[in-house]
This record gives sequence, C-alpha cells and structure tokens, in this order.
Amino acid sequence: MNRHEVKVKKDLLTLLASISFQSLALSADDFSGMENYIIIAETNVDDEFSGCEYDKKIRLSNGWVLTCATYRYSYSYRPDVIVFAKDIGRGYLIKALIDDDIYDMGAIFKK
Repeated sequence: MNRHEVKVKKDLLTLLASISFQSLALSADDFSGMENYIIIAETNVDDEFSGCEYDKKIRLSNGWVLTCATYRYSYSYRPDVIVFAKDIGRGYLIKALIDDDIYDMGAIFKK
C-alpha cells in the first residue's frame, strides 16, 4: 500500500469516526458494494438537488459535474456530497453520497 492509499484510508476512517450514525438514516448495509472505493471529494450540490435520473448532470460547488447513472428522487437545497471513486484499470467508477443515499454516477475513462 503506498502513502496516498494509507492517507486516503486514514481520512476515510477519520470521516467515519466523526459521523454520528445515530443521527443518520444510513446503516452498514447501505455501504455494501463500496469495497475499494475511496473518497475523492467532500463538497455540496451547487443548488437544488431533486434526485437522479439517467444522464442528468449534477453541478457541485467545487466545480465538478457528475452524471447520474441511476434513478432515485430526493429533494434538498445544497446538500452535502461525498464523492467516491474506484479504480477499474481503464478508468474510475464514481459514486456519490447525497442525502443519505448512494448514487451511481457512471465512469470516467483514462485516455
């Protein structure tokens, strides 16, 4: 494991330790399928969030734009977002935790 991976895992453990799971609707089951994902950003949705539908663009306050690869309705204003990535060799699978739900955000492919 290289230094970057150690730091990311340490950051993830620190983040998880700082979250009061009693105040969240999330449970450990919500994170099934998240093996080998790392946190790459903590930010907010830039404006209103009304859930995901396939190919919908979600603008984040850090300047990133995520593209939904799933469907689920939810509504909030400027919710917190944690962006996760998983290296699949030829690119990265992206997921986002928004309003206590994990959304598939498609993939980013390496050139």
